[in-house]
Amino acid sequence: MMRKRVKLGVVALSAVFGATLAPAAAAAPATAQVDPRITIGTHNTLRGAADYNNFAGIIGWQEVKGQRSKDKLRRQLPDNYRHYFATGPNSAGSHQVPISWRNHRFEKLASGYQRTHPGEANVTPARFVTWVKLKLRGTNKKVIVVNTHLISGAWSKHPERRERWYTHMRKLRSKVRTLHANHPNARLFVVGDFNRRKALPMPSPLKYTPIKGVRGVRLDHMYAPTNVQHSLALQRPKWGSDHHAYKMRVRL
Repeated sequence: MMRKRVKLGVVALSAVFGATLAPAAAAAPATAQVDPRITIGTHNTLRGAADYNNFAGIIGWQEVKGQRSKDKLRRQLPDNYRHYFATGPNSAGSHQVPISWRNHRFEKLASGYQRTHPGEANVTPARFVTWVKLKLRGTNKKVIVVNTHLISGAWSKHPERRERWYTHMRKLRSKVRTLHANHPNARLFVVGDFNRRKALPMPSPLKYTPIKGVRGVRLDHMYAPTNVQHSLALQRPKWGSDHHAYKMRVRL
C-alpha cells in the first residue's frame, strides 16, 4: 500500500512541476582542448644540399644558401608551413637562417632580425640572429624561437675568427635579454649552429639542452627555459647534410 502512495505522489508532483522533474537535457559537448605539446627543431642544411624535412612544428634552419635553396625549402615542406625570411636594412645574407612553422598550429605575431657582424670575402658571410613570436592557435600560449649560426673555425684552426664569434655571442645574449623584457608572456627558445662543442651560458632561465644518447656537446645547440617542460634534444637523420637535425618536445 505504501509503495502505491509513493508512486502516485511522484506522478502528481511530475504533473505540477513537469520540466523540473523531467530528465535534464544532454549538455552541449565541451570545446575540444588544444594540445599544448609542440616540437622545435634545428638543422644545418650544408649550404642547402640537404633535404628540408618536416620533422618539427617550428624549425630553425642554417645555411639556406641563395634563392635556389629558398625555393627548395618552400617546395619540399608541406603547404601548411610558413617561413620567415628577414627583409630590411642590412638584411643581406639573413636568408641563410630562416625559421619555418606549421601555420595550422601557430599564428605569427611578430618577427625580427639583427646582423651580428658583416661578412668578409673568403672568410665568412655576414652573420645574423633571426626570431619569430608565435601563438599556439586556439590558446593564449606564446612562444619565441631564436635561430642563429656562428662563424666556423674560431675554436679550431682559425683563432683569428674568435673575436667575431665573441661579438656574435654578445649580441645574441643581448637580443635574448631584450626579447625577454619586451615579451614577458612568451616562452623563449634558442637554436642553431654555434660552432663550439661546449654548453654556453645564456640569460636566465635559458639553459643548454643535452642530446639524448649522445656524449658531449655537438656544434648544433638547443637552449630552453628551465621553467618549461621539455624533453632532451633528440638526434634526427642528416637528410643529406653533414649535420644531424635535432628537435625537442615541449609542453607550453
